[in-house]
Amino acid sequence: MDKQIDYKDAPMVKVDWQIFIGFFLGQIACSYTLGVAGTALNRAQNILNINSFWMGLLGAGTLIGLFGSLFVGHIADNIGRRKLFLVDMWALVIISLLQLTTTNLTFILIIRILLGICIAIDYTVGSSLMTEWLPTNKYSKFQSFLLLFWITGYVVAYLVGTFTPNLGPHTWQIILASTSIIGLLPAIQRLIVRQPESPSWLINKGRNEEAQTLIHKYIGKNYFITDPGQKTRKKVSWSELFSKRLWKHTVVGGMFYACQTFPFFGISIFLPILMQNMHIHNPYMSEILYNLFMIVGVVIGIIIFLNFKNKLATGLK
Repeated sequence: MDKQIDYKDAPMVKVDWQIFIGFFLGQIACSYTLGVAGTALNRAQNILNINSFWMGLLGAGTLIGLFGSLFVGHIADNIGRRKLFLVDMWALVIISLLQLTTTNLTFILIIRILLGICIAIDYTVGSSLMTEWLPTNKYSKFQSFLLLFWITGYVVAYLVGTFTPNLGPHTWQIILASTSIIGLLPAIQRLIVRQPESPSWLINKGRNEEAQTLIHKYIGKNYFITDPGQKTRKKVSWSELFSKRLWKHTVVGGMFYACQTFPFFGISIFLPILMQNMHIHNPYMSEILYNLFMIVGVVIGIIIFLNFKNKLATGLK
């Protein structure tokens, strides 16, 4: 009888690459959606006479929607990862197009919040699929690469928003809706490929036979979820995050994420507006340098992380 091997110890196979490609294309679309707001709203400010309050609110609309990630995980645990992963990018494309239909600030804000929810879904569900399909020794490496793709989408959004020629009073709407073009790439890829459901999720739903069938189909007959009983997790409440055992981890993780994310968005989304209000004569150069250093910083960070990871793995052998 052939030796049974845990599917998480398998080498990278076609399905892993398909999930990774679908997720990184989604990362580009998500970061583009966030990044395009600053330049578009800067163009809309004078046309619509938007005051500072509404500028800040519209710029932060997608960030408000990102709080939907608090609930997305629970939904994904109930209905599965695959369905949300497939539908999400199509929802982002359709909602983005709605920005062409209105100049009402309240409706634009609602649309931006809905786009933020789409981004929250993609982050949560895509990350779960990668975690539950990619080999254990590959996941962290490929996860680090996603940041580079994310920055790529953000920088492309700046370039499109800045260098799109004046097409009339609706130029800002066209720039915002251009997200739909970027979103089509992952939407079509996911529709064609149809990434499979997570074996771990199926196991947790008691659908062991389906999980094993997927693993045999996509990875090989010798691979299994070893000891499925240990894969089943008991349900826990939100209060568990703040229990005596976990509260320190929750605070450290949350503070690290907040200190990294909020200043980044606070500066980058509103950078075009800041440059204009500071009467900087060549704001393009300032923004180009900002984006250039972001890319350089991410590349250096990835190199340091992978180098440290390799040294740590070598030291443990």
